[in-house]
Amino acid sequence: MRVSTVKISILTISKYLNSTMNYIMKFSIIFIIIFFNMLHAECSDLDSTECLEWTEFCEWNDDTDMCQEIGGGGESEYGPYQFSYITESEGLRNGSDYRDGMLYYPIDAELPYGSVVLTPGWGGGSLSMSNWGEFFASHGFIAMTIGPNDEINDSHQQRAEGLLDAITTIKEEESRTGSPLFGMIDTDRFIVSGYSMGGGASQVALTLEDLEAHQSIVAAIALNPTIIFEDCDICTDNEYCICLVPEFLDHGLPTLIIAGQNEIDELPSYDGLWGQDIYENTPNSNLKMLYEIAGGGHSSAAYPTGAVQEKTLHWAKYHLLEELSYCDSLLISPNNASQFMTTLQCENNITYDVNGDGVIDNSDLVLLVVSVLNEDIAQNLGDFNYDQTTDIFDIFILSDYLQ
Repeated sequence: MRVSTVKISILTISKYLNSTMNYIMKFSIIFIIIFFNMLHAECSDLDSTECLEWTEFCEWNDDTDMCQEIGGGGESEYGPYQFSYITESEGLRNGSDYRDGMLYYPIDAELPYGSVVLTPGWGGGSLSMSNWGEFFASHGFIAMTIGPNDEINDSHQQRAEGLLDAITTIKEEESRTGSPLFGMIDTDRFIVSGYSMGGGASQVALTLEDLEAHQSIVAAIALNPTIIFEDCDICTDNEYCICLVPEFLDHGLPTLIIAGQNEIDELPSYDGLWGQDIYENTPNSNLKMLYEIAGGGHSSAAYPTGAVQEKTLHWAKYHLLEELSYCDSLLISPNNASQFMTTLQCENNITYDVNGDGVIDNSDLVLLVVSVLNEDIAQNLGDFNYDQTTDIFDIFILSDYLQ
């Protein structure tokens, strides 16, 4: 349908925009209420007795046998696939560099399966990353969650070694007789990930010289990461030989870092060792991305919710499935980002050119609004968030892009 043949009154557009603004205001109010009730510390660090001392923020989960944020950390949007899991009692390899591995996998997703390996923060075990395991499995990926051998004392490097050991475990499932994943795994495509200390461990893992596992890593995802490198020859200004310099992170692999704007207020001892510092010290020759959550604390990326889950999912699809169509979506700054930086560059394809005139401008936005109002979308033209429908959310994306 040509724009010139569409007759829409200014009143109709006005009503539509007013409705849109009401929706935004309601959403903003809900977000603010949720935000100011967010926990600014790690409930997963507490035992059952300590958990009861922080009932304003934390609650004990009898199913997972651990302390969690009240409300369980928010609602994740699971994907289209049913999923199941394998435990060590069911034949999953028990790696020496980690504990209590659980492998979540999709049912009837597109083969072969790429994999994400996740390790938790200080004091947490494998189950504390179960939300992420289920989330990735529901979107068609294998996701293995592991715990450190010593939840309190294991270093960033020991946790990183656990991530590489878990890659070996997943690879063995590809050929293990009796495994429900026999012959289904892409053994060349892995993402290493983690939360807090686990997020920092994902960065350390990229630097370790384990050729067999390292050659299979295609990217990393660091969620509210902290990081520690000890080197008494380089870190001469620190009495504990701890610092962060670019040569420690010169690994050449893509990394997504999601950090909270206010994390340093909660754990000032990690000054200079946060996600923002990891991004700054990762060489610009690397493909890297920093999404800093406005007002976010150290738990702001602990669970797959909102823009956090969207960014991580697009990152996984881009790198594990090599779906280059997600590149443009990755470049869109989330609405709640206080900082958004990246070295990612997409090919010069004009994916936002709705009217096909070779230029991306307001005329594309007008056509998209008109098409949505008239439900006149051919082949999901303008489906910028790849949810198989073109609607108001795609209008928001194009509007943000034009600004």
